[in-house]
Amino acid sequence: MTQADDAIRDFALDLRVANGGNALAELHALLNRLHKEIICEDDPARPPAATAVEAFTHKRGGARDLTHIFLGAARSLQIPARYVAGYLCGRAEPGGGGHAWAEAYVPRLGWVGFDTANCVCPAEAHVRVAVGLDALGAAPVRGTRYGVGEESAAVAIRVDQ
Repeated sequence: MTQADDAIRDFALDLRVANGGNALAELHALLNRLHKEIICEDDPARPPAATAVEAFTHKRGGARDLTHIFLGAARSLQIPARYVAGYLCGRAEPGGGGHAWAEAYVPRLGWVGFDTANCVCPAEAHVRVAVGLDALGAAPVRGTRYGVGEESAAVAIRVDQ
């Protein structure tokens, strides 16, 4: 879901030239450039893009899509990066769903978060639930159903300070 094509690789490599190989500066430049050039629209009626390439081509997507683009671009720069699924406290997500952001490994700092939908580094309001290579790998709940019949699921999340 995060595989970069030539367009995403070129998008990322432009940042490497401008930032002289400083990983943290490249990642912040990537975050800012994504925020400027890709429209973030979390619309529960519109399904997320299937891949980073699809979202990048359309220049729009939700938090999941922008995070996938960020991951593909960061990995194009040879920077380890992972997908984070969680919640953003104090902000109702469209459709009541969770939130997504990226983390990239920066030498001497460790894993640093990048919230592509809000163009910020995550803070206390970001509650991490799961991490993985992409949205499928970090899905907090995932499964397969066999057979017939009805089913339902209910989930409630409460975070207290």
